[in-house]
Amino acid sequence: MERYLIEHLTDLSDRAANTYSYTYSDFLTPEEQAELQRNKNAFTHVAFFGGTPETERNIARFGDEKDLGYTEDFPIVCLRIAPKNAKFSEALSHRDYLGALMSLGIERSLLGDIVVREKEAYLFCLEKIAAYICEEVQEIRHTAVVVSRCEELPAGTLYETRELRLTVASLRLDCVTAAVVNRSRSAVADLLREKKIFLNSAVCENGAQTLDPGDRISVRGVGKFRFSEQLGSSKKGKLVIRIDKYV
Repeated sequence: MERYLIEHLTDLSDRAANTYSYTYSDFLTPEEQAELQRNKNAFTHVAFFGGTPETERNIARFGDEKDLGYTEDFPIVCLRIAPKNAKFSEALSHRDYLGALMSLGIERSLLGDIVVREKEAYLFCLEKIAAYICEEVQEIRHTAVVVSRCEELPAGTLYETRELRLTVASLRLDCVTAAVVNRSRSAVADLLREKKIFLNSAVCENGAQTLDPGDRISVRGVGKFRFSEQLGSSKKGKLVIRIDKYV
């Protein structure tokens, strides 16, 4: 984490403690969140949220309800970006949506996750930038779009997953990850050393850690998945597990 960001987060933490009120960062990357968690003893109580429990980019909130005597919502808005005419819309990618937003001069730290679902997308952003995005984003590539505040997320999970059933030797993180991303254990060990694997949004360097149901694993540049459950054992004594892989 760069020095200026550490200083900024320290200032937010101090203000929360001194003013008895909540303070908020901009959206942090998984790497920045992991660094903050490693040094959390230097800060007042911190919580992370990015719009849903599954988001990768999250805001850090400093302050504890027990000390302050109240709670408040994170200043996050979910925006729906949809084509004006779905019949003639292009197949837009995450890069297309992000590119359109960045072309407006919006800093990346003001934007959270962008979730693409078929011909529309859902964007989490800071409250202070939401109205500007709704007004200014009218076209992405060659597709005319409408941006509106989304008061309720779509039914079910916003993040689409594909169920996998795999056979593994153990529930160790490195063993399960190797099976999901189709790489060798030694290749996964390299990713761990390079700090490219995140367990529940925190950098993980311990491949021997045992996974629990609900654990979310993200492999930087490769993809992410959630360990759902152990279904049983094979005739050869290996474990049969269910994985929900994000698509």
